[in-house]
Amino acid sequence: MPAEKDPVDVLMHAFNEFKNANDENLKKRDALLEAKIENTSKALDRFEDVNQKLVLAEQQAKATQEQLERIEELINRPSASVTKQDFAAVTKAFDRVMRRSPQDRDRNDVETINKYANSIVKADDVSAGYLLAPPEMEAAIIKNLIETTPMRALATVRVIGGDSLKQPRKTASGSASRIGEIATRTNTGDPTYGMIEIKASEMYARIAVSQQMLEDSGYDLLAELREDSVEQFSVKEGIEHISGTNASNQGEGVLTNGSISYTASGEAAAIAADGLMDLIHALKTGYSAGAVLGFNRSTLGAIRKLKDGMGGYLWTPGIANAAPNTILGVPYVEMADMPDIAAGTYPVIYGDFRRGYKIVDRIGISFQTDFTTEADNGLVIFRARKRSGSAVVLPEAIRKLKIAVS
Repeated sequence: MPAEKDPVDVLMHAFNEFKNANDENLKKRDALLEAKIENTSKALDRFEDVNQKLVLAEQQAKATQEQLERIEELINRPSASVTKQDFAAVTKAFDRVMRRSPQDRDRNDVETINKYANSIVKADDVSAGYLLAPPEMEAAIIKNLIETTPMRALATVRVIGGDSLKQPRKTASGSASRIGEIATRTNTGDPTYGMIEIKASEMYARIAVSQQMLEDSGYDLLAELREDSVEQFSVKEGIEHISGTNASNQGEGVLTNGSISYTASGEAAAIAADGLMDLIHALKTGYSAGAVLGFNRSTLGAIRKLKDGMGGYLWTPGIANAAPNTILGVPYVEMADMPDIAAGTYPVIYGDFRRGYKIVDRIGISFQTDFTTEADNGLVIFRARKRSGSAVVLPEAIRKLKIAVS
């Protein structure tokens, strides 16, 4: 049996093949060379999941720890009537209750869940037959959301106990002035502040499970609910973090915030090396240390082919040194919901998102069971409900690249 090849060697070989084919194709356009570039580019794509993990690992770990600590703090606050020792009972009761119609549920199980719910959230958060998920399940959902939604790992995330998070934002600064020893000191101008409010609006997911599977005691219902709700929540949040309108209960996206400045690519309908360099250097120095680039995989494919004025590629593989791949020395993450390259679009975002973007989660994820809507099809419908919001809080920490000449 042949020895398995070192993944790093495979990556570097693919990168060298890509460079050679692309260099040759720049000299003479050839269909076979175009096909070879496409194939080697796909080989490089296989390593992008590894790169994503390398870039986000530290941020994901930090974000997960911060949020889980906040959840635990709220759960164990002095007013709470449920202790950590009760959590196992809550989980078992939740599993039994979710498998039964409301009229068939054990009253003691419902009381156990409601006792926990009433100690964590306000009464109006658990209504219309919704039951609060047990703490272990909520923690798992939050952890999975961080791992599947890049912005959650990059931004600042706060778990709140109220309806919204209000935060002051400086809108103008004062200015210092030189003065003589006995000259009159006049007002140099006071800094001014505005208030930004991020509301935790409701989001829900619809999950279908067959009645027969539900009746099987060996079926892991909680895992199914967790995985399906995470998938639907992460898709919705991923879109809103990029292009949310901040209206109709949506979060605010980085591309729709009107205060984030842009840098032109220098080309009417393409991305250019000089445009990327201008974008990176346009961000204030204080934000560059924690900044990353973001774009979708199609844009990454175009950037891989770009060279600087000395003929060197902007994209550099870094996995050989257990470091992330970089573009002009800057790490990047894939954001599937960023637009493709086209005239007038903003396919690249760059910034320190931990300082520039904030996400809030309202404590508590709840589920409702519906045995009637799809009963004729042998299905039981679960509705998962959570409350979250997001907004740009420091526009100058983020910049975007616009596909335009100027």
